[in-house]
Amino acid sequence: MPETMTLLSYYLIRKLIATAAALKHKPPRHLGFTLACQTVLASWMLLATGACRDPQDLWRRALERIAANEVANRPGRIEPRVVKRRRTHYPYMHQSRQELRRRLPLT
Repeated sequence: MPETMTLLSYYLIRKLIATAAALKHKPPRHLGFTLACQTVLASWMLLATGACRDPQDLWRRALERIAANEVANRPGRIEPRVVKRRRTHYPYMHQSRQELRRRLPLT
């Protein structure tokens, strides 16, 4: 169920970005996802608290704000999902702790 809600929210934000892009004749992939999320959350807060008197105006301003936030062209952003380097230089533990303790030099 949480995965379904996350996926639904993601597509809702993407639909909102596509709508804002169509209104301003911009490609949807050039608009920022994070600011769109923040705009939606702020709009919901204004509607929930009753601070917004005109929901239509709020909707229009939200779309304009989303369309105004263009991200830079970032070619070649596909990155492999690997660990670049380890944080420590200690070797991996391949034996039991008891065996490793036996091998430690006595001080």
